[in-house]
Amino acid sequence: MKAMKPEKMVQHLSEAVRRLGYKVRTEEGNFQGGDCTLSDERIVFVNRRMSQEERAELLARFLANEDFDSLFLLPEVRAFVEKFVEKSHETDPQESSEAN
Repeated sequence: MKAMKPEKMVQHLSEAVRRLGYKVRTEEGNFQGGDCTLSDERIVFVNRRMSQEERAELLARFLANEDFDSLFLLPEVRAFVEKFVEKSHETDPQESSEAN
């Protein structure tokens, strides 16, 4: 099976973020990207200068920290997001101390 193109992955991830109640805005500026609340509006900002691969990773990392289990995601999209869920648990020292 052929891997999904980064542009298509960004489209699917953006749609998933929207279904969680966030707007996705692509802006140019001196920032990495991320989520915020602006005038009671939940927004995920994506830097226009990022490559499609970087945009996909930013959106996947955001979703990995949200409750996305109830969202329908294509298997390839879900697998991409889950890679970042596992990484966040590996680097969370509190998570490992609670397991003991």
